Amino acid sequence: MSDMERFRTSTPAEAAEAVARVLGGARRRVDILSPQLDPVLYDQQPCLDTLRAMIVDAGRYASVRVLVVDVDALVARGHRMIEMSRRLSSFMSIRCLAEEDCVEPEAFLVVDDASYLYWPTGAGYQGHGRINDRGGCGRLSRLFQECWERSQPHPALRQLHL
Repeated sequence: MSDMERFRTSTPAEAAEAVARVLGGARRRVDILSPQLDPVLYDQQPCLDTLRAMIVDAGRYASVRVLVVDVDALVARGHRMIEMSRRLSSFMSIRCLAEEDCVEPEAFLVVDDASYLYWPTGAGYQGHGRINDRGGCGRLSRLFQECWERSQPHPALRQLHL
């Protein structure tokens, strides 16, 4: 990948390809804010495999954090990232956005505070991003952290050990 590689997306296929490219560079941390945890982007085997590989490679330093609006809908739909988070709960957490953050949430992905993809509220797959742009990630990383601190775990996401 070249320095400061830029992305523009307008279709689901372009957005999914951009997610795969950005996630492919993940070394330790992935933060995802996606109100519906878009299945076109995040319920695909290549995406899940990339996240799993990053977690295995980074070991105890791995962190995948996901913020969504409606966990119940994701569980009912059988979103594969939900099951993955249950199996890898030491490294991967999915939480519900606080009510004040659900008004018109943006969607974005930040990898290692260095690369990002961003879709403005209501823009569908019209978005942009950059690889190797620590400065450009700052606002999104801060926004994610603020939302994470206000978020809550959901009981449906707990793995039941019998």
